[in-house]
Amino acid sequence: MMKKNGQSFSKVEIKSFQKLLTRRVAPHQIVSADLASEMAELAHKLKRPISCLLDRRGKVRQYYIGDLNQINNIQAQTAREGVSRLAQLRLIIASPEESLSKAELLILKRYNLDLLLFINATDKPSFGAAKGDFLEFANYAELSYLQVGDPSWFISEKQTIRKIQEQDFTELIQQIEEELASVAQSLKVKQKEKAILVGLSGGKNHLHYEDSFSELHGLARTAGAEICHELTQNISQPDSRFYIGSGKVEELHLLSEEKEADLVIFDTELTPSQKRNLEEVLGQKTKVLDRTELILDIFAQRAQTEEGKLQVELAQLQYLAPRLRGKGIGLSQLGGGIGTRGPGETKLEVQKRRIKDRISFLQDKVSEISKTRSVQRRLRKQNKMPLVALAGYTNAGKSTLFNKLTGSDVLAEDKLFATLDPTIRQVNTEKNNFLLSDTVGFIQKLPTTLIDSFKATLEEIAEADLILTIVEASHPNRLEHLEVIKGLFKQLGLENYPSLLVFNKIDLLNEEELNSLKKSFPMAEFVSAYQKSYLDILTKQIIEKLADNV
Repeated sequence: MMKKNGQSFSKVEIKSFQKLLTRRVAPHQIVSADLASEMAELAHKLKRPISCLLDRRGKVRQYYIGDLNQINNIQAQTAREGVSRLAQLRLIIASPEESLSKAELLILKRYNLDLLLFINATDKPSFGAAKGDFLEFANYAELSYLQVGDPSWFISEKQTIRKIQEQDFTELIQQIEEELASVAQSLKVKQKEKAILVGLSGGKNHLHYEDSFSELHGLARTAGAEICHELTQNISQPDSRFYIGSGKVEELHLLSEEKEADLVIFDTELTPSQKRNLEEVLGQKTKVLDRTELILDIFAQRAQTEEGKLQVELAQLQYLAPRLRGKGIGLSQLGGGIGTRGPGETKLEVQKRRIKDRISFLQDKVSEISKTRSVQRRLRKQNKMPLVALAGYTNAGKSTLFNKLTGSDVLAEDKLFATLDPTIRQVNTEKNNFLLSDTVGFIQKLPTTLIDSFKATLEEIAEADLILTIVEASHPNRLEHLEVIKGLFKQLGLENYPSLLVFNKIDLLNEEELNSLKKSFPMAEFVSAYQKSYLDILTKQIIEKLADNV
C-alpha cells in the first residue's frame, strides 16, 4: 500500500493517478473523452472526488484526491492583478456527488480559474439524453466560469461530455476574458470597503450584546465601510484560538469569499494570537480588524489638530507594539552556535526599538500639551471664568447642544466620534458668563490606549467646575449608556465631581416615556437641543449649579 495526501492507496490506484499526469487535451477542447472517463471511473471506485488542474496547452499540471483545500499550494503561481486576468488554468472535477458545491465554486473564484468542469461519476446514467451520448462512468457534466454580476459565476445546464467536447475552449475563454475586461476599468474606481461584522451573542446580558453590536454597525459606517453581512455565534465564552469556534471560522472564510469582503471586523479586542490565527485562515485578501483598531482608525480620520494627531498616533503605536511579530526568516531571531554570535539586531528587534522610541517621544509631546493646558486653565481661573464640560456617550447630541448654547458651528454629524479635538467657547448670559467645553464622546469598550493617550484632552473634564453628563433620552439602551459613562468617570477619577445629568433628544419620546424617565431621574434636566425654551432652562440650571459650587 502507498499513501498520497495522508490516504492509503494500492499500487494500481497510484499508477492510475500518475497516468492522469501524462494525459493531454487538445488546445481547443475543454476536456477529452479519455481524461473524463478515467477520472470518472476512479472517482466512482473510490467514492471520492478526483480533480485535475490543466493549463491552456491541455497538459495536466496536478491532480487532487478528495479535499480541494489542497489546491492552496498553487496560489502563488496563479495570482493575477485585475478581474480580467485569468489564471490560465482550468479545474476538472469528477465526483460521485450530484452537483457542484459552493466550496468548489469558491475555488473557481478564489484563484481566478479559466473555468471549472464538474463531471458526475456513476455507472448508471440517469441524464435525459440518447444512450450513445454517454461515456462509461461519466454521467453528465456542469460547466462553470466567472462572470460579472451576482452571483459572480455562471453555471451551465447539465450536459453530456459529448456536448462539452463540441464547445471551442479557445473561443469560450476569449469571450470570458472580454466580458471581465469590460468592467475592469470601472472597478479601478475604489468603492467602499465591504465588511463582515462578527460577534458573540451568548452570555447573560443579551441587551448589552445587541447594543454593542449596534455600535459596531455605527463604527463601521463611520469608518466608511459597507456592511455586507453579519455573523454571530451563541457561545458564552470566546474561543482562545479564534475567538469564534473553528467551524464558524470556516463558515466565515467561505462567506468572505462569496461576499468579496475586504474586511472582517470583530466586536471585541482580539489577542495577538487570535488575530494571527484568523489571518492565516482567511488569507491575505481579507483584512482582520478588531473593535479597537476600528475605533483607532476613526480617531485617525477625525483628528484635525496637531494635538489630536499626536494622541491618535500614540494610541495606535501602543496598540501595535505588543502585536509585532516576525514574518519568515528575514524577521526571525538568529540561531545559536558558531557563526551566529556577534553584534547586530534582527529586523523585528529594530522595528520594536524604533516604535518604543517613537512612543517615548510622543508621550513627552503629550506631557507638554498637558502642561500647556494646565497653564491655560490657571489663566482662566485667575480670570474667574467658570468652565462647564460636556461629557457623555458619543452621538448623544453633545456637539449640537454645544453649538446651540454658544452660537458656534462645531461639526455635528449623525456619526460616532464626530467631535474629537476639544473645543471651548464662551456662553454669555444676562447674569453670568461661563466657558463651555465639548469633548470626545464615550463608548462601550473604549480602548485603554485611547484613554491613556487622550488624558490631556480628558483633563478638560477633570478641571471643569461643572460636568454636564449628556445621555440620549430616546436611545433604547440609555440606562446602559449611563452606566458606561459612570464607569469611565470612575476610571478617570471623576465620580465625585459636581455634575448635572442631562437627557437630550426628548422630542423623540412620547409623553408616557418622558414622564416615566422624569420619575426615574427627578434631579435631571430634560432638553431638546432644537427647542430654545429647554435651552434657556438648562442655562439657568447651569448658572445655579455654578453658584452652589463657589
